[in-house]
Amino acid sequence: MLFALGQITLPNWDAVLTEDRKKAVVRILAFGLPKLRAMGDVVADWNVSLGSGFFIDSTGTIITNSHVVRKAKVIAIILSDAKTENFKELMESLYFAELLYDDPDNDIAVLRVVGENFKYLHLSNRKYLRQGEPVAALGFPGTSYHDNKLKVVFGFVASDKDDNPILLNMSVNPGNSGGPLLDGKGDVVGVVFAREGEGREGLAYAIPVPVVKKVLRNIELRHITKGHYAGTEVYEAYEELGRGLMKALMFKDYEAAIDHAQKAIELDPDYAEGHFFYGFLAYKYKAYEIANREYKTAYKLKPSLFDDNYNKETVEKLLNPDTTGKDEEESEPEPVEIRRDTTSTDTTSSSVKVSLSSSSSSSSRLKAWREHVEEFQVGLYFLRGNPDELIEGRNSLPPSDRYEITAAVHTDLWSTSLYLVKNAGWGFGVGSPIVKVVAFSGGNEIVRLEGIYRRGNLRATFGPTVLRDGNSKPLALRTTLWYRYGKTPWTVMLALERMRLEEIGRALSSKDKEERRIHSVLSVGLGLWFR
Repeated sequence: MLFALGQITLPNWDAVLTEDRKKAVVRILAFGLPKLRAMGDVVADWNVSLGSGFFIDSTGTIITNSHVVRKAKVIAIILSDAKTENFKELMESLYFAELLYDDPDNDIAVLRVVGENFKYLHLSNRKYLRQGEPVAALGFPGTSYHDNKLKVVFGFVASDKDDNPILLNMSVNPGNSGGPLLDGKGDVVGVVFAREGEGREGLAYAIPVPVVKKVLRNIELRHITKGHYAGTEVYEAYEELGRGLMKALMFKDYEAAIDHAQKAIELDPDYAEGHFFYGFLAYKYKAYEIANREYKTAYKLKPSLFDDNYNKETVEKLLNPDTTGKDEEESEPEPVEIRRDTTSTDTTSSSVKVSLSSSSSSSSRLKAWREHVEEFQVGLYFLRGNPDELIEGRNSLPPSDRYEITAAVHTDLWSTSLYLVKNAGWGFGVGSPIVKVVAFSGGNEIVRLEGIYRRGNLRATFGPTVLRDGNSKPLALRTTLWYRYGKTPWTVMLALERMRLEEIGRALSSKDKEERRIHSVLSVGLGLWFR
């Protein structure tokens, strides 16, 4: 049905704005590094930019504004039909995007999410719009994190035919940035990016679709097939961190959020942004010891993270908090303000004051000690012997040497690890993140010295061992592997030890088959690995 308004014929918007077109529009929550500043105590602010975007193909390519995602470390995408009663429902419509291409000059960014069969919008082939032409802007205006309902604003083209940007006679609000501008056929003719300042309501601006197509051609010419996740190449780590941030922001579940952040840095221990956000979430949860540790780790990995929003005084307070003279009982963090941008269309933030002090009570000290424990490992090597003999179904090792029990506690106190080993003798040791040493009283070994490699769910060691063989003390090599299955504590353990250097040297130089044999000990077992 058509409506006449002077010389303007209005489209039948009910027919144009189909469900498929609405589902192609998404909400964007772009997490920048938390804004921390030193004003007595440290004030920690969420730094979240809210905006809109839209799919341009079924495989997950999204167009939005550069200013929405430019400083983002994690970009969350919420589909327009999302339910946000709880996180389980939200996850069905929640994705985390990589930044494929950013063009600040034209204020266009191209994102990509992992998925398929997304509803998408068609980019118009029109070179210009007619003055007075009716258009519709779709997006998610507003500064509430929980308002995920798609809104439609109708208006008219106010500028001349080939103006860039397009001036619109319509009123948009914070959150509309990056949303599509549709013509009467339902095709995208522009991308909303700004509104007029205070006192001039009812005027907005959009980037014309030929500019968007130019940006997409640049991507094709540069053969960009993969973007980047801020601070990590491991998508699983990026996604885990994003889940934690969403749980904290939308549901105030900081305990679960910290768990997600911890998993993220387990997947990528060098994820500096992950450590930074872990520290921020820990402060919000009042786990100050952990927060301070994670900020220090982030600073060691990437000092540049502290350059933009943090002056020297702030950094010193974060890395060396003064906890003296504080009250024994801490009050709950309380909101200070919510600042809203009335001239642009993207950012909202809330400020929360956080104290750096910790309780001096015995229960708090016990809790603080527990917080120092980063990991605990315990395992049993139950299949242990010479590989050839095990294949033949026999074992010449003494019964006391056919098993090995091992335990390790890894703490953040000077990055120290404590080890306990029981096989034919007792072993006690200490270690750092890169090396460990275990000394034995009795049994077949005197001392082990091993270098440590850590990567996600993998722990591997390699190094020399001094054996006890009568009056001689031969030198041997030992290597171990711990692999944790998924997110469970169950761990498979494998060790190859007592590879004597004299036998290795003889095997490398001799052509005799018998002399090339190395009489090593193979150990296979299961363990539990708690983080």
